[in-house]
Amino acid sequence: MAVWQGIKGAARAEAAEQTVSVPSFDALLGPALAAAGPSGASQPRSTVPVSVDEADTDPVTGTGRAPGLARPWRTAWQLALRQAVLMPRMWAPLSAVGFVGAALLSSAHVQERLGVRLFGAVAVLLVLLGALIVASPRRDPRRELLFTLPVPPAAVFLARLTVVLCVDLALAMACSALVQGPGWWAVVASWLGQSLLTASLALALAVRFAPAVGAAAGGALWILGVVSGPGGVLTTPIDALLDPLLSTTPWTMALAVVLLGWAASTMRSFGEATLA
Repeated sequence: MAVWQGIKGAARAEAAEQTVSVPSFDALLGPALAAAGPSGASQPRSTVPVSVDEADTDPVTGTGRAPGLARPWRTAWQLALRQAVLMPRMWAPLSAVGFVGAALLSSAHVQERLGVRLFGAVAVLLVLLGALIVASPRRDPRRELLFTLPVPPAAVFLARLTVVLCVDLALAMACSALVQGPGWWAVVASWLGQSLLTASLALALAVRFAPAVGAAAGGALWILGVVSGPGGVLTTPIDALLDPLLSTTPWTMALAVVLLGWAASTMRSFGEATLA
């Protein structure tokens, strides 16, 4: 009798779980994003053609709205805001403390060249750590959002990456003005290219293989930049390759964009394989 009562209780619990409604798209991304779609949240990927009058009319207020590319940009903005809310709360304050502390320590240093390199090394490391926060969708407890939202997982990944890079780069550029030395742009140029390349390499390998692989590759490139690289402490046989690679040049920026595109495409294929 006890066994049958247990089975009966389990069946009731399962039936109660099945009656729980899934959170709506409006609750996940907000009413502003839900209002951006002409067919509502129930058909986010509908291919049914919509008339021009219906597409240019807000379904909530009934007033006209900007046609064309305004809706995708509004969607991207709302998605980025939601990803900012989901980021760890201590990430941005700790990054700000790190950048400000590095700037003050570099300004208090006697040697100008060493102070600039110290701030650049800390800036690259903080940008790298912020990027690795993004690159853990496979182990993130909130990873279900990557596959339940009516947008591609790669778009969610890029939105989170945009939030992290924008915050870190803005903090680093603001704190670069506090570093006494050759000027604001010279300080920014000492870390900008290397930080983007290191973060993009870590992201690409972390998404493609594992976060540990990306962290190891990014850390190795960061150590090479600290020890060698442009104006490095030591002279190595690969300085001829590292100097243009770790400097802020168009080639470094282009390589970083290619690596980020590879990471996004890998995230897209990972999402498709998971859904399949």
